[in-house]
Amino acid sequence: MKFSLSLPTIRHPERRDPFEETYALARLAEEEGFDTATIGHHHFLPGNQSDPLTFMATVAARTTTLRVGTGIFLLPVHNPVRVAEQVATIDQISGGRISLGVGTGWWPLEYQVHGSDYRERGARMEEALQILRHAWTRTDAPFEGRFWKFPALTVHPRPVQDPHPPLWVAGVVDAAVDRAARLGDAWLCGPVQSLGRAKRCLETYHASCSRLGRKPDWILRRYTWIGQDRRKVMEEVLPRYVDGLMVHWRESAEDPEEKALFARIDAGEPVTPQDIAADRLLFGDPDDVIAQIERYRRETGCEHVHAAFGAGMPAHDSEYSTLGDFAAQSEMIRLFGQYVIPHFRR
Repeated sequence: MKFSLSLPTIRHPERRDPFEETYALARLAEEEGFDTATIGHHHFLPGNQSDPLTFMATVAARTTTLRVGTGIFLLPVHNPVRVAEQVATIDQISGGRISLGVGTGWWPLEYQVHGSDYRERGARMEEALQILRHAWTRTDAPFEGRFWKFPALTVHPRPVQDPHPPLWVAGVVDAAVDRAARLGDAWLCGPVQSLGRAKRCLETYHASCSRLGRKPDWILRRYTWIGQDRRKVMEEVLPRYVDGLMVHWRESAEDPEEKALFARIDAGEPVTPQDIAADRLLFGDPDDVIAQIERYRRETGCEHVHAAFGAGMPAHDSEYSTLGDFAAQSEMIRLFGQYVIPHFRR
C-alpha cells in the first residue's frame, strides 16, 4: 500500500525561515516512508495556502524522494496554461516528483475575485484538465474551447514525467467522480464522506472506468489522529477534534449524507464524537488505526491512503487550521511511519 499525508503549514513569521517546522515535517515524512505530501488551497481563509504550488516547490527543493502534491488545488479558478507552467517547473525542480490534485471547491468568492464563475465550475474544470494534458504533451499546438483559446504554442519548461505529472481529481457527486475517470489519472475520495458514501462513489468510479476501458486508481483521504495513549485520544482529543471538524463541514457540506448528519444534531439527537468518527476518521492508537485501514481495504480495496493529521479545523481567528503543534505532528508522523506503514508492507 501507499501512504500519503497532508502537510500542515506551521508559520513563525518572527523566524528567519518562517516555515522551517513544516519543512522538518516533510523531511520526517520522507524518512518514515510516506509516498507523497500534499497541501491544500484556498484564498482569503486564514490557515490555508493561497499559493500552494510555490510552497510545494520549496518542499520539493528540501526533499529527495518524497513526492509533493496538492490536495486540492482549485483549478477552475485559475488560468490552466499558467498552472501547466508552474507544475512543469516543479516537476523539473523535483526531478519528476509532483502530482496535481484538483477540485472545484465550495466558495463562490474565490471564483468571483479571480474572474471565474462558480456556476460554471464543472465545465471549467473539464476544459482546464484538457488544457493541462494538451500543454504538457503537445508542442506548437493551438487550443480552442468554451472558456480558453490560444494560438499554436509550446509551454516551457517541459515536464519530466512521461507523459505528464499525474492528475488526481477530487469530487463526490456522480458528475465529478465520472470526470475523474475520464480526465484524471486517479480519483481523490473524501476526506469527510462516510465509508458508505465512499463505497457508493467508488461504484460510480469503477463503472465509469470500465466503460472507458481504463484501469481504476484512487486515493482514500481521511482526517487522522494517532497517539500512543488510546484513552487520551478517545476521551480528550477526539471530542475536541470532531467539534472543530463539524464547524468546517458546516461551511462546505454539499453531500446529502453530511447534511442529514447536521439535521440529526440540530434536532437534538445525541450523536457522539465516536459515532461521527467511526467510518470517517482514522483515530486511536496504532493498533486502532491499523484495524480501521484494514477495514477500509477489505470493504473498498483501497491501496493508497492519505492521512491528514489534525487537519480540517476552522481557522477564522488564526493562521493555523490544524490541531496539534509541531511536536504533536512529529509524534503522529513517527507513530504512523513506525507502526502503521510497516504493517501493510510486510
